[in-house]
Amino acid sequence: MRRWMWMTALLAACGPRAQQVSEEAPAEAQGEDPNLVILKYEQKTQELVDTTNKLTETRGKLDEQQRRLAIICNDYPDHAVCQPQTQAAYARALFCEDKEFTTHVDEVVAACNQGTCKQLDEAAMITRQQYMLLTQRLPHSLITFGASSTRLDGDDKRQLQQFVENMGAEKGYVIIVGRASKDGSWKRNVQLAIDRAEHTRQELVKSMGLDPARVGYITYGHDKMYLTALDAERLSQKKLSPKQANRSALIFAYPCFEGKATPVVPELMLDPIPVEGGGRAR
Repeated sequence: MRRWMWMTALLAACGPRAQQVSEEAPAEAQGEDPNLVILKYEQKTQELVDTTNKLTETRGKLDEQQRRLAIICNDYPDHAVCQPQTQAAYARALFCEDKEFTTHVDEVVAACNQGTCKQLDEAAMITRQQYMLLTQRLPHSLITFGASSTRLDGDDKRQLQQFVENMGAEKGYVIIVGRASKDGSWKRNVQLAIDRAEHTRQELVKSMGLDPARVGYITYGHDKMYLTALDAERLSQKKLSPKQANRSALIFAYPCFEGKATPVVPELMLDPIPVEGGGRAR
C-alpha cells in the first residue's frame, strides 16, 4: 500500500511538466526560431559589406597604381613600364603636328563644332576625296542601325564609350556623320540620318560628358557621300552590305588641340540647305 501511494504521488508531480511540453509543441511547429532568422540576415548583410569593401579597396589600389605610373612616366618616359604611354603620346604628337593633313581637318572641325554644318546634304563644301581623307586618317568607329532605327542600344553605347576612351577623343573634337540608305523617301532618309547623328551626339555629351562645343555632326544625302561596298568592308569588322553600312553613324575622333579654342573659318559658316520639294532642312 505504501509503495502504491508513493507511485501515485510521483505521477502527480510529473503531470504538469508533461502538459507544458504539449503546449510548446505547436509553437515549435510554426517555424524557425526568430533569433536564427536574424542571424542569417546579419550574415548576408556582412557578406554584402565585406564584398563591397573589397571591391572599393581593389579600385582604390588600381587608381593608386595609375597615379604612381603617371608620376614615373612623367619623369622617366623611357622607363620600360612607360612604353605604352610614351608610344601613344609620341603617336599623338606626330598625328597632331602633321600640318599638311590637319589644315584640311581643321576646316571641317571649325564648321562642324560650331553647329554650322548640321545639314550638308548637297556636300557642296567638301569633295569625296577630302571626305575620304578623313576616313583614311582620322580614327573612327561605325555604329549601324536597323532600317528605321535611330537610337543606340546597349552594345552601341559600349562600343562608343570604348572608342572614346581608347582614342582619347575627349582631348579634341568628335565629328559624327549620320547616314541613311537610298531606300524609300529622300526626305524620310534625311530625317533618319539627322536623328542617328543627333542621338549619337546626345550619348557623347549627356552620358559621357564630352564638351558640347567639341561634338558636331554632318548628314550626307549626296550620291558621292554614300558608303560603297569597299567602304563597308574597310569600316567594319562585320560583313555589311552597302545598304546596311549606310544606315549608320560614323564617329571620327580628332584628339588634338586640347585646351585650345575651336579654330574659326568664316567662309565655312553655312546657311541651311534647301530640301527637296521646298523649305529648309532642320
